[in-house]
Amino acid sequence: MALALGWLWWLLKELKRLCRLANRDRGRPADGVVPPWAYRQPDPLIYSQRYLQAHGFAVTWDNPDIHVELASAPGVPVDAHALQPDTKYLVVARVWNGSTTAPAPGLPVRVSYLEFGVGTTRHDVGTTKVDLPVKGALGCPAVATVPWRTPAAPGHYCLQVELLWDDDANPDNNMGQSNTDVKPLNSPHAAFTFPVRNDRADQALVTLRVDGYAIPPLESCGASEGKGEGVRRSRLARHRAERWPVPDGWRVAVNPAQLPLAPGEQSEVAVDITAPDGFTGRQAVNVHADIGDDLLGGVTLYVDGTG
Repeated sequence: MALALGWLWWLLKELKRLCRLANRDRGRPADGVVPPWAYRQPDPLIYSQRYLQAHGFAVTWDNPDIHVELASAPGVPVDAHALQPDTKYLVVARVWNGSTTAPAPGLPVRVSYLEFGVGTTRHDVGTTKVDLPVKGALGCPAVATVPWRTPAAPGHYCLQVELLWDDDANPDNNMGQSNTDVKPLNSPHAAFTFPVRNDRADQALVTLRVDGYAIPPLESCGASEGKGEGVRRSRLARHRAERWPVPDGWRVAVNPAQLPLAPGEQSEVAVDITAPDGFTGRQAVNVHADIGDDLLGGVTLYVDGTG
């Protein structure tokens, strides 16, 4: 019995020594620097129009990660394009993590609003913090809620949500915007106007373009053919910009289609949408404003038709 205990003690001692040697080989922190094998970065993200377009995807300005609720009736989303003036609301944002190894505890989430349009002046609403777990964990996506009293002046407002994390694996997907307007068809037109502002420090030529993208319904499990990478590519291809022109039979006139604007200058843009005869339902038309290859902003216009 004593021999067996002595052998077990020796075995545990040797295992401990081998573990120390293995950890020594992996490297030790020098001057407070975490070694690469131990370092992990979170990737807080939200539906970000600028990031998605930069990768060739069509985008909507009706942000699926941002909605508004009445403060007096939390949990029930309200129509964000028809908010009441001087009224208490809650801005609610879903926040995701692209990392499976690094959470983001105490992640600051900042909410602001702009007057309806593109590139207009930003006004801060408030900041909150959320604990963001790793991708796939319980609690991801996290939900950030910021109270907001709308301005006393009636109007339509655009919401922005920004995730503030200095040590971010991908800081390009941290800003999302929600900017929509809805109008009924009027035999068979719908007319919209909105301001476009150059928020840059230099003279800029703003070019406006349109498409008919709306986030398609989720596919059922097993709907895509193939496995692994082939399925992923097939699903991503559904959102490629070239697949979402304005639908056949629709006419969209943007006037002007280009705007030379001085720094801080603002000008009105008119969009006239003509539907096919007898249209019933709702059609999205996205208007995007570019400065060269850079996305300035945009709006999603919804047209309602009753046939």
